[in-house]
Amino acid sequence: MRGIRKAFGAVTAVDGVDLELRGGEIQALVGENGAGKSTLAAIAFGALRPDAGTVERRGTVGLVHQHFELIERMRVWENIVIGREPRRGVRIDTDAAKRAVRELAARNGLDVDPDAIVESLPVAMKQRVELLRELERRPAVLLLDEPTAALAPAEVAAFFATIVALARAGTAVLVVTHKLQEVLDYADTVSVMRRGKIVAHFASRGVALDEIARTMVGGELPKVAARASTAPVPRVRVAHLRAESGDNAVRDVSFEVRGGEIVAVAGVEGNGQTSLADALAGVLPYEGSIEGADARGVIPQDRLREGLVPSWSVTENVALGRQHARARRGALLDRRGVLQAARAIVERYDVRAPSVDARVATLSGGNQQKLVVGRALLDDPAFVVAYQPTRGIDVGAAALVQSRLMEARNAGAAVLLISFDLDEVFALADRILVLYRGRIAGTFAREDADRAKIGRLMAGGT
Repeated sequence: MRGIRKAFGAVTAVDGVDLELRGGEIQALVGENGAGKSTLAAIAFGALRPDAGTVERRGTVGLVHQHFELIERMRVWENIVIGREPRRGVRIDTDAAKRAVRELAARNGLDVDPDAIVESLPVAMKQRVELLRELERRPAVLLLDEPTAALAPAEVAAFFATIVALARAGTAVLVVTHKLQEVLDYADTVSVMRRGKIVAHFASRGVALDEIARTMVGGELPKVAARASTAPVPRVRVAHLRAESGDNAVRDVSFEVRGGEIVAVAGVEGNGQTSLADALAGVLPYEGSIEGADARGVIPQDRLREGLVPSWSVTENVALGRQHARARRGALLDRRGVLQAARAIVERYDVRAPSVDARVATLSGGNQQKLVVGRALLDDPAFVVAYQPTRGIDVGAAALVQSRLMEARNAGAAVLLISFDLDEVFALADRILVLYRGRIAGTFAREDADRAKIGRLMAGGT
């Protein structure tokens, strides 16, 4: 890629970038949200045409999208083999296709159910399907946009073992990621983007994580707000909760979240987290009781499917969830109040948008996430459900989001954090609940939390 430039209206996303991907090498592309990484990957793939510059490709190119490009109403196996279906005469050989998908999944350490309907799957499972679809094609150039954002640690290791093997066999791999430790563990080289330009190249073996992070943000990283001393008070009580969403269920779960604390739910994805979050958010029927969860702010796990309308403006999306009472003047929507709220979120959460009238679809994934978080916390809710609040955002934005959650906790909110990132769990939690197969396998106070024991409980051990 030589001299690549791409603008969207008045916003220049990529500004004169040169980038070369070589067979046999894993290159990481890192940068802040909105730096232009996903746009550059889409141009490399051919999904976007650059305004200027040239792209030369040798061999086929595959792209794993940050926001999944799956056919929701089809089954997993159909999505993975589409266009390459094994046949028996004129008919698709369904058994052979499912068998091939199972073998591919086992080979890459990414467990999937070939018969599952994609729209019924949680985010992490959809990510596995997207990954497997591209791995099945074995392209000469493989572009991965946030490929491990929703994978568990063991799955990340298995996934990268496959990627390393592909690279050593001659595939050129580009990994767009915010997980800098993965960069150091698996990449051969690192390119850093900032405001549409490549500002640095590193050999990953000789660079420190902090140096990459400082280069990304152009200075020192923001600090997460300090944990203030609080006197936690009873706020939300969950008793004998049973709820089921697809094959993701919680079974007889009881706990409380007190005002002035963060309770983190740790566990491998698929162990009931989605059903728990949806029941607490009021969007899933349940048995048992939930007390004190009415004044809540919700950060959903899937910002595009559950949190935003991409074709609407930033301001219109801020009105969502507030239109029934909190943003009304009599029978009408308080448009001036919503506009002020949108501007406040953009400023307080550093949402990088051309204006509050810009369509949300034009924002980077990280800026979309900051908008969702800002809207959830805007009215200082007494109870916050935060499901993967920093998924797919850079280290600076993650620190900002974590700071806002800590500030809500310090101000007396009861915060339930559901995260698959154990570093985030240990950084924020006052108490930790381990969820395994829909039940609480263990409860730990912050001072007693043992990472190794929690890891064993997450995997079904003792």
